[in-house]
Amino acid sequence: MADPTQNQFNAAEAYARELAAFTDALHVLHVDRGSPSYRAIATAAGAGGRVSLSSSAISEAFNGKRLPSLDFTLELIRQLAGPDHGVREQWRDRWKSVKLHQRQATAQRKRAQTPRGNGQEPDQDLPDRAPKDLSAVRLAAERIIKDAQAEAESIIEAARIRADEMTASATQMLLSATERGTVPAAARLQMREHSRIVLVGPPGSGKGTQAPFLSKLLEVPLVHVGELFRSNVSGGTKLGKQAAKFMNRGQLIPDEVTLGMLSERLSDPDTQHGFLLDGLPRNLNQAEAVDALLAQTSAKIDAALNIDVGRDEAFRRLVGRRICKNDSSHVAHIMYSTPKQYGVCDLCGSPLYLREDDTRQVIGRRWDVWKVQSEPVVQKYGAEGILVTISGVGTVSGITERATSALSAYFG
Repeated sequence: MADPTQNQFNAAEAYARELAAFTDALHVLHVDRGSPSYRAIATAAGAGGRVSLSSSAISEAFNGKRLPSLDFTLELIRQLAGPDHGVREQWRDRWKSVKLHQRQATAQRKRAQTPRGNGQEPDQDLPDRAPKDLSAVRLAAERIIKDAQAEAESIIEAARIRADEMTASATQMLLSATERGTVPAAARLQMREHSRIVLVGPPGSGKGTQAPFLSKLLEVPLVHVGELFRSNVSGGTKLGKQAAKFMNRGQLIPDEVTLGMLSERLSDPDTQHGFLLDGLPRNLNQAEAVDALLAQTSAKIDAALNIDVGRDEAFRRLVGRRICKNDSSHVAHIMYSTPKQYGVCDLCGSPLYLREDDTRQVIGRRWDVWKVQSEPVVQKYGAEGILVTISGVGTVSGITERATSALSAYFG
């Protein structure tokens, strides 16, 4: 017979996961709607005269301290998402799912606390009413699971159909291009003698996501400032040891150390025909230093690709992002790339976590720093006529295609 203590732990853990997912979704909706203050939400609800929302209760809901009542939840969603009935119904179903896990956790806790008697297991000591209650819970859970499976199968089938359509469309485009004698944008870029491109854009614009794809399409190495630090520090180079001293003291690494690492990297043979630079320059001084560094070999930046997104979109991306504790390149998102199991990496099974610099307060500060220090770099490249700006909103593949097309059109 199952261990009541283990059952209690499993049910409590499942409820905690569901409540955390519910809270994360509330956070994302709050950010998506411009992050109104708790007092403003409470005041608006009071003016409607439906359900009283206090600032403290709203804070508890957003921080996941407890599951709010259904009426409270629906009024909170009304204030955040407006009168859209469909959205409220979605949240009603989401709330019911969390409530079901809460009830299961409560039932398992009571079962585990039931005293043993006459050598019987706790299950046998429950009142006659308990099995009926648990049967109802099981039936409800089975119905939710079946509905979820049906919905998942429908989504998968739709995705397969869409994938087939996209494959057919891409094949037709390739045949048409061949018949017309045209050359795809990526191929035209590969024909260039050299492509020295720097990636710019605000936090959350997707530079890190696009960089490896663009590097592969352009057939030039990706030079990322973070990887420069890691390789030099782990390799114990002279510059790496200097950088480690500052990092261990929690201080910024001086520009001369960073640029020294960059100079050594750009002297490697694989950068002869170009590179894709990400994470640098972050300010005008660094931008001018990079220009001077390249000028030593009569080279220069050929183009600056600016991936542009709005502040709200960047907040949605970063606040919802979850990083694998085992491998930081494994990234999930609570809305756009939901893991199969909440809080667990799909790729390696390690825990996922919210980085400290992905909280709303830190993101806000990063945006302010970017506006002051890094936006002038974008303006510099614009004044020099080498800035290529694209929208960073859309699918990953769509933005990659947009970038290659824009760069191809720029270079002619």
